[in-house]
This record gives sequence, structure tokens and C-alpha cells, in this order.
Amino acid sequence: MPVLESWNAADHPDQRRLRAYLDEVIRLVGADALPPGEPLALELVVGLPATIAPDRGGRDLDNYLFPVVRRIGAGRVAAVFGRKLQQPESTIAVGVAARQADLPGPPQLRIRTTTSTQSPAWKHAIHEACRRVSSEPLPSGPIALYIRFGVSSRRNWSALWKPAIDALGPLLGAPDPKHPFRANDDRIVELELHRDVDDLLADDVVIDFWWRRLVP
Repeated sequence: MPVLESWNAADHPDQRRLRAYLDEVIRLVGADALPPGEPLALELVVGLPATIAPDRGGRDLDNYLFPVVRRIGAGRVAAVFGRKLQQPESTIAVGVAARQADLPGPPQLRIRTTTSTQSPAWKHAIHEACRRVSSEPLPSGPIALYIRFGVSSRRNWSALWKPAIDALGPLLGAPDPKHPFRANDDRIVELELHRDVDDLLADDVVIDFWWRRLVP
């Protein structure tokens, strides 16, 4: 079973479990043997018991994907695919990435951020841009989300995933108005994350979003 990211102290049992899991993942996919100069793509399918609903319960896909990409090296990874399914087994695959020719169409939301990605203003800018295109959250149920990050080659793009998704409360819903950046992102059951390198962006980030509701 895949292991979620942990923010506990290094000696906490959750952290030890995560490290053991990542050691096994790296061994299974042979990541260290992949061509060092080639951009990689990763796919993780999280298998859940039939008694667990994939679109609730706090099992955020980005929190499954992030530690694996961190361990491989975010600079080596150009595309990440995650899914949550009710099935007995989980699967993971890593290989050389191929450029995707077909996009889902024009982005449903595009924003270019110019503030520090570490500041609350960065998430606020995404939140406000999302609110302008989504006056009401999507009806309850599972969602597929596709995000493309335009970044310079020096930026750790994986560090942008969580804050960008957390800012989508106007689209995903946020249970507590006092915490607008705690979106219902566990309802995302299909997640695609793509990196588009453009060094002319310097410190700016261009983010394109696509989404669709899924039949449970």
C-alpha cells in the first residue's frame, strides 16, 4: 500500500515507515538505473479497499506522489500521473517521458504568478483567479485534475503542487471559510502534473488547470 507524505519528526514511526517504503519503491522501479539525462514520467495507482471511498477521507493524491518524486529527484521528473481506485493492488511505474502532443483543450484557468511561491500572496493569487472562473464549487463527487506548471529549470516544481491545489477551494470546495486554503482536494481521484521548462520565466510561474467531474 502506498504511503502518504509525513510532516512528523525524522524519528517518528510514520517517517521511518515512509523511508522504508521509498527504499522499496526505488528498488522496484529501478530508478537509479534509468538514464540520468532523460526526463522521467511516473505513474502511481493507489489501490483502496471497496469499503473506502476514493473521493474522501483525506487521502490526497499529491501527498502520495510527492515523496516518491522527491526521492527520485524532482529535477529528473517531467510528468506525474496518479489515480485512486477501489482495487486490491497498487502499482507504480517510472520510465522516460515522452512529450504529450494532445492537450485537453484551452486551459479552464491560467494564471501567471510573479510573487514569491513561499508567500501567502502566491496561494491567494491562485485562489482569486480560481474564484473568478468558478463562482460555486463543483457538485460533490470525484474529480480529475490536470495541471501544467511553466517554470524555469532552476525551480523545484514539485514544491508548487500542494500549495497550488490547496488554493482551489472555489472549485473543489472548502469546508471552513476561515481556512480557504484547506480545499477538499481528497476528492481528486485522477491527477496529472506536467512540467514545461522555460528559463525566460525566471522567477515567474505559469500554471494551467483543466478539470472534469467523474462518474463515481
